[in-house]
Amino acid sequence: MKTLFTISLLELFIGGGGRLLQVGPVTVRMILFVAFLSMGLIFASLRLRKYDGVPLATGLIALYLLIHMNALLIGAIKGHELNIMMGELKPTLYWLAAPFLALVLRSHNLVLRAAMLVRVAGMVLAVGYIGIVALLALGLIDPSTLYTTLNATGEFKFRSESLFFYKGFLYLCIAAIFFLAIPKRFSAVWSMIVIIALIMTITRGFLLSTSFAVLMLLTAQRRWRLLGLALAGVACATFFLWAYMPSQNEIIAVNREVSNIQRIEDFSYIVNNIKISALLFGEGFGTLINGRINIENTFLWAIWKLGIAGVLFWLLPLVLCLNYFARINRHSPQYRLACAYFFSTVFVYLQTMTNPYLNNPIGLSFVLVSVFSLRTLSKLVPAPICLSYRALGSAVPTNAARETP
Repeated sequence: MKTLFTISLLELFIGGGGRLLQVGPVTVRMILFVAFLSMGLIFASLRLRKYDGVPLATGLIALYLLIHMNALLIGAIKGHELNIMMGELKPTLYWLAAPFLALVLRSHNLVLRAAMLVRVAGMVLAVGYIGIVALLALGLIDPSTLYTTLNATGEFKFRSESLFFYKGFLYLCIAAIFFLAIPKRFSAVWSMIVIIALIMTITRGFLLSTSFAVLMLLTAQRRWRLLGLALAGVACATFFLWAYMPSQNEIIAVNREVSNIQRIEDFSYIVNNIKISALLFGEGFGTLINGRINIENTFLWAIWKLGIAGVLFWLLPLVLCLNYFARINRHSPQYRLACAYFFSTVFVYLQTMTNPYLNNPIGLSFVLVSVFSLRTLSKLVPAPICLSYRALGSAVPTNAARETP
């Protein structure tokens, strides 16, 4: 289980949308997911009561099935094609891995391992990206060959002749938060490398969401000097991305304008066309939103397809994380690790308002890992010791002892 957990998390954290590694007609991610699901169900069913966290995972799956099967039913009644509806449901099926994650993340060592894997993945992505850009600049890689190769995967999108976006770059952001939350030897160096790579992606959503999460993190940890430096860095990055880069590259400016218009139109469409019945029960899977099946904002997608219950359900992991995080005292040895998990989850929720990462295995897997990791960390905090005279027994001072100066 530990080996499967480690391999699966590395593939999720580095593998982007999962289409880079294929074994015949299926992807490695699909194979690992089936292994997750099978092992989780077997162990959970055999010893359910002894496995702390499995009842929570089972309840989450029950809610997931109830809400999303309802969306399938409504879509079927409206006559939508089954393959289109299943295409919408498929990215959210990672919820079914919750029992396996609940089983393995009972262990504090595996919570630490997951944190380590996040940072390793971030470094691999950062060094790989900076290295490719450097080789392109030196003329050691043919740009047309690289473009053709990467574009064929569907995982990459080029920003300019040398800079590109990769779906797995979400973990550049998460790794940056982990490096900053848990200061260790060379953490400052690693975090700077990851942040430089992040800025080089020229992705506004990533930079904005990461900035908010990092500022909240530093405030929670009361690291005021670093908070000041972070504010200055955010100001510089904002100027570079929002003012300087678009003025230097017309393609970037045009793409941003198109992206902004699309998101505004999607929001306006939902506001102008939402009905009371849809607000309560959703329009169901397969229903178009402004002429498209999927849109960038996960919460708008949920309110349109699933209704209010769907939005509340997709907010539930954040509420659970907040609940467990609030139980951990600021002076606890677990606090900084808990901050890394919690504020990375906050980042995913912020990011999913501009790109659908939450209702996709890339982001959903990490959020589920955070839920059960924070649950474990919250249980490691010792309860306050409440002493009473009865509990102290003979240790209760006598009147003579009280009178002693």
